[in-house]
Amino acid sequence: MQLTSDQQRALSLIQQKQFTLIHGVTGSGKTEIYLQIAKQVVAAGRQVIVLVPEISLTPQTLGRFAERFEIAVLHSALTPRQRRDNWRKIVAGEVQLVVGARSALFAPFKNLGLIILDEEQDSSYKQDNNPRYHAVRTACQRAELCGAKVVLGTATPALETFYLFQNPPDARYGYIYLTRRVQNRPLPPVEIVDMRAELRDGNFSVLSRRLRQELRVCLEARGKAMLFINRRGFASFISCRACGQALMCPRCSVSLTCHADGSARCHYCGYAQKIPNQGCPHCGSPYLKQFGAGTQKVEAELRKYFGDAQVFRLDGDTARERGAPEKILREFLAADRAVLLGTQMIAKGHDFPDVTLAGIIAADALLHLPDFRAPERTFQLLAQAAGRTGRGDKPGQVIVQTYQPEHYAITAAAKHDAPLFYTQELRQRQALGYPPFSRLTSVVFSATDEAKARARAEAYAQRYAPQVLGPVPCLIRKLKGYYRWQILLKDMPIDYADFPAETDVKIEIDVDPLNMY
Repeated sequence: MQLTSDQQRALSLIQQKQFTLIHGVTGSGKTEIYLQIAKQVVAAGRQVIVLVPEISLTPQTLGRFAERFEIAVLHSALTPRQRRDNWRKIVAGEVQLVVGARSALFAPFKNLGLIILDEEQDSSYKQDNNPRYHAVRTACQRAELCGAKVVLGTATPALETFYLFQNPPDARYGYIYLTRRVQNRPLPPVEIVDMRAELRDGNFSVLSRRLRQELRVCLEARGKAMLFINRRGFASFISCRACGQALMCPRCSVSLTCHADGSARCHYCGYAQKIPNQGCPHCGSPYLKQFGAGTQKVEAELRKYFGDAQVFRLDGDTARERGAPEKILREFLAADRAVLLGTQMIAKGHDFPDVTLAGIIAADALLHLPDFRAPERTFQLLAQAAGRTGRGDKPGQVIVQTYQPEHYAITAAAKHDAPLFYTQELRQRQALGYPPFSRLTSVVFSATDEAKARARAEAYAQRYAPQVLGPVPCLIRKLKGYYRWQILLKDMPIDYADFPAETDVKIEIDVDPLNMY
């Protein structure tokens, strides 16, 4: 395949550097660059590891590598026998390229020459249980040990990665920004819909009038659309309008999410119960109301307004069974007059040439989280979601619904202006002393007795003062029956001997945490 001039420049840079960040807009041809550099490495007698955030959601990427190389696949959904067989092939030298999720990084290649991490910003590259590690950092360390190259690719780099490659520690680091799609296809125009105005005008649907209008045009032309909402379920929570109490999980300090099957479930511990039909369990009032919207409610609205369209839903509920995500994506690819609805799992990595409309239902949902990375994650989700449309011969369009149309993360994504967002976000982080201008370590103390968890957190906070934030209750104060308190250490090396194992209080240490709950 003939490379574009931008792709050729990227390939040349990879050949010169040990660590390369390819920052390319969606549809700029990053996968073809991966394939070309992998071909060169394999031809030189060395092996390649290709990491993707979620193997079941990237069948097209997997297929493109399988067309050109003898590959093995490694991920957690394999049966023990499949994993053993693939591991044996790698050790025996029968394959030269491995594609997989995070754990494939440890494939037992004897002459590793290249590690590629697609969508390097994805939080699934961080393992949050022991042994904790981040695949990007671990890949660089493995490459150091065996003299391999590392290629990071994304349309929306993690802020820490972007800053590192803009301010490289030495000449081994290379950065390239690909601003054009292949064949010079235009990036789709983005229209922002102010949902406050929709509410004032009497529209109480989760779908704005503008989005419904464009969906109708798309479907009448036998086209395809993708809709994104970052919450599964039917409603966000159920609350009593008399006493104000929400239906809560008894094991976690979170509200239960309502589902269309009449159940209310906790998405953290798995607890489930039926939605009360005898009134509020706290005061007996019959005035229980469901608030918010999830994928199931949006699906119901789509079927209400567009009953003859094919609607496919891909979220944590429909993707549970082995092979389900691949089946849903195959059916959507083969359909016409179809809508693919899902959470952020459908926002990255997919290449559907026939998709001409993308809609983001609640663009500002992530901005309400008490996390300094909330603007970054909002920008990444919007930019990636917008990039799913207009990838073929037909032009695309994006509708973004939000209650905060003036927020800089949303306006920058609407303009396809990554440098504008990164410049502003780095300025904010520097002013607050947050990464990449510092390193954080989260220490969470958990116990069935909250007083014990709090006392231990306070004791450690006094020991490490003044370089400590907290102690405070975790965002999810109670999780799976344990009360949780947290401290954050800023720019402090950790000696694990300072945190001995205890019987009544669990201590979890997370260096460079990505989640603050």
